[in-house]
Amino acid sequence: MVKAKKTLGQNFLTETTVINQIIKSIHPLSHDNFLEIGPGRGAITKPLLKLIKNLHAVEIDKDLLQDLQKLESSNLSIHNQSILNFNPEEYFDKKIRIIGNLPYNISTQIMLWSFENLENFEDMHFMFQKEFGERLLSKKDKKSFGRISVLTQYLTKAEYCFDISPESFSPEPKVKSVFIKFIPIKNRSFHNPITQKLQEVTRIAFMHKRKMIGKSLKTLMKEEDLANLNIDLKARPENLSVEDYVKISETLL
Repeated sequence: MVKAKKTLGQNFLTETTVINQIIKSIHPLSHDNFLEIGPGRGAITKPLLKLIKNLHAVEIDKDLLQDLQKLESSNLSIHNQSILNFNPEEYFDKKIRIIGNLPYNISTQIMLWSFENLENFEDMHFMFQKEFGERLLSKKDKKSFGRISVLTQYLTKAEYCFDISPESFSPEPKVKSVFIKFIPIKNRSFHNPITQKLQEVTRIAFMHKRKMIGKSLKTLMKEEDLANLNIDLKARPENLSVEDYVKISETLL
């Protein structure tokens, strides 16, 4: 059996109860087109193949390919590459659903990749380190609220599903995991002007989290213009809501 690689942030899901809970949560239908990120040893791949007709699995670890290829299903296509270099439009001609047990060390990069390709997705179901998942779902006034929180909640409807204990994986991670569902919000794109401006505003705002927002955004907007948007100039970046950041971004267009 192939051992998990720390360099790839691998923790293989092994608990049958959790696997069944995940399958029930995503509710796959036979006509669905699925993309699985990091299938590993195939814990989710195997039950999915019994339910759907088209599954593409992207696995960067070539040592895991042999076991995945043993599944010998005409419904399965395996891609030995990084998901960050995978272009869904090359393989799917309609919207797809995504499932993934994401490596903890590149969760942010994979979320940004997901946002860049959001128009291709019907929904996304991901496992994360719980601390990272909480950042995605975090609301204003919490220390965990940051740039990735704003982008996630502007572009998707994010829904907490359930926690997953360390004992459900091999090797056991030191922290809990969380399973979260994301549904893209219609007519919002990572590439449109408002989202591009939102990225710029949040990057500058959260670069100096202890600065008051009036000072941190002074290179973009005068304090009086911020005040006209009912923004508290003495607030810290985490004290503004997603809606506040959208208002600022729209004003700057």
